[in-house]
Parts: sequence; structure tokens; C-alpha cells
Amino acid sequence: MMLGGLAQRPANRPKRPLWAEFIFALDCWLQRRQRVFEYTQKPECIFRAQLRRLHSDVVLSDGTFGHPGDQVIDLHLWNEQIPAIPVAGPSLAWGRRFNRCFAESLDELARFLTSEPELVDVTIIRAKTSLDALHRIAARHEFEAILDPVRLSPWECVHRFGENILYWLLTLACNSGGARSNTFWRSRKLIYLSRRVLERKHIAPTMLAASGRPR
Repeated sequence: MMLGGLAQRPANRPKRPLWAEFIFALDCWLQRRQRVFEYTQKPECIFRAQLRRLHSDVVLSDGTFGHPGDQVIDLHLWNEQIPAIPVAGPSLAWGRRFNRCFAESLDELARFLTSEPELVDVTIIRAKTSLDALHRIAARHEFEAILDPVRLSPWECVHRFGENILYWLLTLACNSGGARSNTFWRSRKLIYLSRRVLERKHIAPTMLAASGRPR
């Protein structure tokens, strides 16, 4: 998620209320400070990225090992590009569209990683989920949930609560149908995807199709 510049605001985007502009300005400032970047400009992409480091050992089911200090890619939801949730709540049609965007976002991430030689040592992609529906969709794309052994400090708990408020405000600004008032104390799960699995699912099929060989 991280390395490129932030995208420019589309010229034809509807004007937002002043409070929403303030929330997005704050979010942009935080992105720059945390070096969150957009690895593609495709409108179907629903993730931004950030380079981080592991704080504990991670072992994935395909045999990928991660050790403290190893670089990983952290994925962040790109709120402005998430398909609008109906006021009545997520529907089956919305779920299918979101799943397509999820897959397209991983396609673009795989292409980005293969085009950046300085990221050759990144073997793990990580994300935090706070919604069961999102976790289920991620599992379909072979993300694995792993318990974080690091206990949060009181300050980290306060910081996480503040993040939850910001996420809620961003959701409200982008998509009022997706905002719920009971999400300030929502729990989070760390999910992981190995780069090996990412490339097997999103790079290898493209190479086979280009070569004309059957899959």
C-alpha cells in the first residue's frame, strides 16, 4: 500500500459538505504522515497500501515464514472507491460487486509487486478487518486469520478507538448507507496472505493466458 503519491480529486466529483471535506483533509494528512500510497489508479481498486514491519513471528499455511523486522504490505480500505452500500444494508448484488472489486484490487497489487524490484523481499500481505462480512470475503481469497500475540497498551486502545471514529466518519462521508452507530468499539482481526499465493492466483493465470497454454 505505500510508495506512490495520493490521487488527485476527480474534477467531476460532486461537491461534499464542509464537514466531509474536513474529514477527508484529515485522512489525507494521516495518509501522507503514515506513507500510505495508491498502487494503482483503477477505479475498481478498493485498497491503498503501506509498508510496515512485523513485530512477531508469523507462519502461514503454505509454509511462508515472517520474522520480527520483516517488511510486509499492509492493506487499507480506500473508502472513496468502495461500492455504495444500500440504505437497507449490504445486498447480494452489493456483495458480488464488492467481491469483484476485491479480486481486481489483488490483481493490481500482484502486478505492482512484480514491477517493484525493491519490494522483492516482501513475502506477506496483511490487513485488519473489523467486519465479519469483509473477513468472509477475504477468506475466499485465501487470507488467513492469525491471532496477534502482542497485547495492546492502554494508549494503543485509545488510539484504536480514535481510528474507529475516523473510519465511521469516512464511511458516513462516502456512503451513509454503510455507516452504523455501534462500530466505535468493534474488534479487529489480523488477516494475512502470502505473496506466493497472491502470485499463484493473480499472476500465473495471466501468464498462462498470454502464452496460449491451457490452465
